[in-house]
Amino acid sequence: MITIDPEYFEILKEFGAERVVRCYQCGTCTGICPVSTTDASFPRKPVLLSRFGVGEVIENFEEAWLCLSCNLCTEFCPRDVKPSETMLAIKRVLVENGKTPPYIRDFFQNIMKQKNPWGIGKFKREDWVKKSDVEVPKVKDNPEYEWLWFVGCAHAFENRNINVTLKMARILSDLGINFATLGREEGCCGNDVRRAGEEGLFEVLMEENIKTFGKYGVQRLFTHSPHCFNAFKNWYEGYEVKLFLEILRDAIKSGKLELKNKLDLTVTYHDSCYLGRYNGIYDLPREVLKLIPGVELVEMKSNRRMSLCCGGGAGNIVGDYPGEIQPARVRAQEAAETGANVLAVACPFCLLMLEDGVKTEKLDKQLVVKDIVELVYEAAYGEE
Repeated sequence: MITIDPEYFEILKEFGAERVVRCYQCGTCTGICPVSTTDASFPRKPVLLSRFGVGEVIENFEEAWLCLSCNLCTEFCPRDVKPSETMLAIKRVLVENGKTPPYIRDFFQNIMKQKNPWGIGKFKREDWVKKSDVEVPKVKDNPEYEWLWFVGCAHAFENRNINVTLKMARILSDLGINFATLGREEGCCGNDVRRAGEEGLFEVLMEENIKTFGKYGVQRLFTHSPHCFNAFKNWYEGYEVKLFLEILRDAIKSGKLELKNKLDLTVTYHDSCYLGRYNGIYDLPREVLKLIPGVELVEMKSNRRMSLCCGGGAGNIVGDYPGEIQPARVRAQEAAETGANVLAVACPFCLLMLEDGVKTEKLDKQLVVKDIVELVYEAAYGEE
């Protein structure tokens, strides 16, 4: 008879992964996993062994950290076992018992102390505003705001993504949207902390954010990060949550944002895990791209539900991924095979990871990685 340790079973239940007992070892999860090697049984073996209790998990499951939390295995599991949620439950057990790799431990420490994955001083969160050529109001300056712009860690701290943030600010200003930011008071949404197994830290971050939201009467917010969107949409309660891409689409279609410049580009789009498989948003980014004059959209062989992860989720954005297969490099090669000039993304983590992948694979003379916002901005203003 199959038995499950009560403590571990409770963790599995919390994440809806008690379905592990349904697994009949068909191997679909291993066959579809983007980081499973041909001689490995990952994640099939961990799913099977997870039935037998906490002790075995702690002792033998270092390979749990290979899991990208990309949700591909769960999307295609014929028995609805939810292997990715089982892997998350295993990570939680490992975290609770202090068995985390150094780079994941640093990731947790950085967010706990500085509220961002890179450990940059938290008081620098609004420094990007100094580079803006338009006003970026804070909630204190604009108490009658309609929408809170939750900027997010990557768009506030990371230089490559700040370039995107500044373009968003100009577009928002020109559209006359009544928005405000939290400035230095913004925290981390906690999405990747939770997906890396640190439930306690996630709860702290969520409580801090909810307290700040309550202080300023936040009811409606938008963000450009799929990671933030996923957290606020699915784990926080009582807020209306919108993607910046929705604002772009509506502004272009209504004529409020006029795209006057033809780009003449062949573009392939990378579906991020947290827009696609986690939230079922596949058409919106493509709709925006098709509205840009001169853009020809071509698809990679792995697209939509089958899209490959960039490798940056669940804490991997700050460390060197320990697996034999490097997801960003694989994805860069797949993008290059389309013959596209531009690899378009709608996620700040994907932007960083795929730029590195393109450079590492020496494809940067053929292919440039750009956020969709950058392409829209170029079409609207004639500037890169």
